[in-house]
This record gives sequence, C-alpha cells and structure tokens, in this order.
Amino acid sequence: MNANASWRTASAPDTPAHWAPRHCPEAEYSAFVASLPISDRWHRKHAQFHLRFRQTYPDLHIWFTQPLRVRLGWRNGEGQNRRLAPEPGFDATTAWINFNARHYLTYLALTGRLRMDWGWLLGIGVLKPFHVSDQLGLPLREHSERLREGLLALGHAPDDKRFSVSWGLIRLALHRGDPDLNTLTGDDVEEMRHTIRHCERIPGLLQVVGEGHCPTLKLAWATNAFRTGLALFHTGITDRPPLREETLPPPRLCSKPRIDAVFERFLAERALVLRPESMSSTRGGLRRFGLWLDTERPHIASLDQLDRADLVAFMESVHRLRKIKHPDQALSRAYRAGIISTVAVFFRHAAVAEWNDVPARPLITHADMPRVIERVPRFIPEDQLGPVMDQVRQLDCPLQRCALLVARWSGARRTEIRKLHLDSLDAYPDGTPRLRLAAGKALKERTVPLHEEAAQAIRSLVALRQTQCDRGVHDPDLGRPVRYLFLRNGRLAGPDYLFANPLRAICQELGILNGVGKPAIHPHRFRHTLGTQLAEKGARVQTIMKVLGHKSPGMSMTYTHISDPTVLADYQAVLQPGALIAGPLADTLRSGQLDQDALDWLKTNFYKTELELGRCLRLPQEGPCECDLYLNCAKFITTPQYAPRLRERLCVERQLITDAQDRGWDREIERHQRIADRITSLLDDLGESHDEPTR
Repeated sequence: MNANASWRTASAPDTPAHWAPRHCPEAEYSAFVASLPISDRWHRKHAQFHLRFRQTYPDLHIWFTQPLRVRLGWRNGEGQNRRLAPEPGFDATTAWINFNARHYLTYLALTGRLRMDWGWLLGIGVLKPFHVSDQLGLPLREHSERLREGLLALGHAPDDKRFSVSWGLIRLALHRGDPDLNTLTGDDVEEMRHTIRHCERIPGLLQVVGEGHCPTLKLAWATNAFRTGLALFHTGITDRPPLREETLPPPRLCSKPRIDAVFERFLAERALVLRPESMSSTRGGLRRFGLWLDTERPHIASLDQLDRADLVAFMESVHRLRKIKHPDQALSRAYRAGIISTVAVFFRHAAVAEWNDVPARPLITHADMPRVIERVPRFIPEDQLGPVMDQVRQLDCPLQRCALLVARWSGARRTEIRKLHLDSLDAYPDGTPRLRLAAGKALKERTVPLHEEAAQAIRSLVALRQTQCDRGVHDPDLGRPVRYLFLRNGRLAGPDYLFANPLRAICQELGILNGVGKPAIHPHRFRHTLGTQLAEKGARVQTIMKVLGHKSPGMSMTYTHISDPTVLADYQAVLQPGALIAGPLADTLRSGQLDQDALDWLKTNFYKTELELGRCLRLPQEGPCECDLYLNCAKFITTPQYAPRLRERLCVERQLITDAQDRGWDREIERHQRIADRITSLLDDLGESHDEPTR
C-alpha cells in the first residue's frame, strides 16, 4: 500500500498552467500497473504499451496534432461494427501503439494530466475507465451506479448497450481531466450535448464512424447525454436540468439596420411585460413586416418614410401570405389578423413613446383589424363523451389518465393542468375535493371544485410521485423550484404526451374523426363541454367565470347563449303551436300571423328577448321600447315558467297598495292597483293562481 501512495494520492492541479498535457513519471505508472489485479503476462504487456507510446510521443502536444484516425489507433482483426477500419496503407505499427495506449491515456486523464478532446471521446467506441478508477481508489463506479438508480426511480427504462448513464459521465470526467463528478456544471453537460449535435464538424470523425451511420449514433449519444444531465440535476450536482432542445439565434427582422434596431427595441420593451409565448407571436408578426419591407419597399431605409398607403398595401399583401416552412399552405385567418395587430400595436407604442425613425402618429388603428368569426364553443356531444371517457379510464399511463380526467372535470386549460403542483389538491370544509390550478394564460391561480373521479386519479398519481426522489424544477413564473405533479422521466411532461397523443389514439379506435380524417376531439373541447354543462344546469355567469378562469363576463356569457337544450325549451314554450302563453301578442302568435322575417330573427336571437317577467318580441327595426311592459306593451309575452316571478311581483304590488292607503296617496293607490290588475290578468290567462305559496 505504501509503495503505491504516489499514484493513489495524485490529484488534479488547480492552476490553469498545469493543465498542459504531460506524461506522468515512469515510476508512478509502473507502480500503478504492478498493483493491478492481473497476471504477470499482462503486467509486462501494459509496461510495454506504456514504453512504446512514450517513445513514439515524448511530448503529448505532438500526439494531439495527429489526425483523429491516427490517435484512435486500430487493432488488426478487431471487429467493431460501429467503427470503420483504416484505409489501405495505414501504418499498422502506429495504429497498434495508439490503440494499446488507451489504458495509459485514461490514467493520465483521471489523474489530472490530460484533457481528452471530444473527437477522441466520441470516436473511440468502447471505453473502459472503471478498471483504472477502481485501482486509483476513485468512486467513479459508485457514483455512476447511484445516478443510474436515481433515473430508474424517475421512470426511465433500465440501461442497455445503447442508452447508458455511465457513457456520459465517463466522457465528462475524461474531457475535464477531473474524476470528481461533484464539480460538474450544467455548462459542461450542455457543451457535450452541443458537440454531439454538430459532431459531423469534428475533423476526421466521419472517417471513423461513417457518414451513413453517424445520424444513428448521434441519436444514441444525445439520449445518453440528456439522461446524464437529468441524473446530475436530480442528485443536486448541477444547478439546472438539460434543455429540451438547443436554442438557435433568431433571424434578423429586417435587413435595414435602422428599421431592425427599432424592431429590436420594441421587442426588448415588450419582453418586460409579455410571456415568452406571446413574444414568439410578436416577433413573428414583425418579421413578416420586415420581409415585406425588404421585398416591396427596398428604398425605405427608415420607418418614418412610410405613410398610410404603404401600410394599406402591407395589409392587402398579408391576405396572400403563405407559410414560411410550407409555402403551399395559406396562413389562417387568425394568424393574418395577428400579424396586422402586432404591426398596429408596434406603431402605436412607438408613437406614444415618441421614438425617432418612426411616424409621429400610428398609421393603422384598431379599426383596421380584420374581423374574425366568433365561433360557438365546440362541446363534446353526450353520445361521444361517454365512450371517450371509458377509453380514458382504461389508459395504461397514470399521467395521461390523470391529465385527461382533470381536463374533463375541472375545465382547466392544458397549460394549467400540465403545471399542477404536487400539493395542488385539498378539500372544502364539507369534504368536496378542491383543486388549485397553476397560473396559465391569465397569469392567475384559482381554485375550483373537482369531481371525485379526477380527485382520486390525482391522489393515486401523488402517491406514485412521492416514491420518486426528484428535485424541484425552477418555475420562471413563480421564481422558485417546484415539484410538479406531471413529471415524466425527470422532466415536466409535454402537452402532446399528456393530451394529444392519447386522444388521437382514442379517436382513431372509436372512429371519431372530422371531414379530413383527423381526430375530432382535442383537449380544449373538454373545457367547452364543462362550460356548456354548467350553463345548461343554470349556473350563474359568475360561477362559470370562476371555474373557467375568464377575465370578462362576456366570455362566460357565450356558454349561456349557446346552451342548446335551454334555449330550445324556452323557444318551444313560446313559439311552438299550442304553447300556453299570455299577453297582447298571444293571439297573433296563436293565429300564425307573425311574418317570416320576424320569425327568422326570433329563431336566431331568441335568448336576447328575456326580461324579468317574460319576453319582449319587439324586432330591432321597431326601435327601443319605452312603455311599461306590464300595462300596455303590444310585444310583451310570458309563459308559465315566469308564474312564480309574477306572483312575487303581485305580492309586492299589494304591499305597496296597502302602504299607499295608510299614507293617503290616492294616485299611488291607482298606479299600483293597475299593475296588480294587469299581473292578475296575465296569471288568469296562464291558468295560474294569484297567491304565492306559503314558504
């Protein structure tokens, strides 16, 4: 043990100057080889391998200047199905020397004397550093196994020959020349992933792995690197999880420097108040405007040279735009309107801020926005909802099953469900489950009552998540780490995995497809379904607003207006033949004397006719009604549905008559008596009693 103390205590130097590649003392490596648990024959072989390599490359700088194919080496007769053999004429002796030096090079890297480049680490194929690290007394194998077990606990499939956590850990340690995994950072992981994405740029690598086989290897390497980054994050070594994909620099918005500078200034200011999703659409709208300026107005160097005619021409061109990635497809109406809206907001913002190089007044306003169709929310019919939910309950994945059940019974948006916290479920005082929804589109948390079926699915998933030792993921909205409910393989589950993928399979199996063969049910239709059902059950607008998270009553009124069964019942109670009705217009309706235009308007806008005690069938062209509806309005109509309100109003009028009699107010007695007589007449026509039932 004492004889080997020199190499067992070898550590990586701290100063950058010591990071120059260098050989270790011959005595140190000889002592290390002598301690290896191998036969005497292999002791002599390793000593020879080391000696030949040092004689060939006394200065390691010379070794690094050699082509990658030379530095990797090759053993004659070696069968590597994922590496190409050297071309004819390759120096077999040099290939043998470099191949047999891998053990020594690993020793140099693990003792801080060498930093291996990514070309060598990716091109080497099989790499076995654990024999060296174990003999050095380094816990590299134990750390690797612990990280692997952590990933398995998060739901990852067991490692196999293609997807291995140790693959990335080994290469990170050798690349940094430091076997201490606790010193790794998120930047180290992202450097490895970036190199893998662009590995074809590494000189000589395609000569080793083959150009045709490189894409397959890149996928395997990328998976290994990603899983390595997750393992390091959830064990608390790195400060952030690996990014899902590499962020590319955005393209320039305009080729004119002065115009592009104003665009970027606007984006920088809007980024202070808008979410990243909104910033993406804003940048896209400005880019479309910049491309139009480059092609249609090449002589314009500054935006203050534009006038309204130029902007009108741009708005006309928007209707002819095609998708950038799919030129054969036209832009949707909503996207075209979004482009014009973005440009209008830009000019208004710049004018109010009095920027240079922009017009002093906005060239287009809100009045120039193209009108879009106000579509009726697409709820799921009952004959489709039942079979779909039966299939949802049979899903194998607990995350997908829970997410769709919560969407069905909470009316929440996908983004709100996806970002549910682990402790988001509790209960009201009466025991009804209560769900705290994460901040979504409106940037506002809210609580909603939840059906027991969805609550039980959440409890089951929480119990499963409690067994996973994951680390909280940073939430940019809250500014702190959060343990999410829907965590899949150590990452926040994607919306397609939670919602779109299972619904697509269910719709295909049940044959619920639209006219072009695509799934007819998307996740947002569960939200529309709950809103429609609340309206049909008579829920107040304020209730619908709270449950669905609407900002304005008008958004929730949409569901009350399109509650088909309710509107149909009221419509039939008034306009169908033989309906029991009362009022001046009753005889006209019974005799069928209402003209077709008036009838068509009532069919479309019947929900607009409701009043406190009945309905007013006055048409828009007749102007506003200014008379007392209970005395002499010729368009007033009522049904037995309003009889309780009529009796309540009759009781109030009788109380007012008594009060007026006590005060001696003869005119008030006459006025309230006429209203009471009118209500009594309406109740008689409906066949209803006059007295309100005893409560």
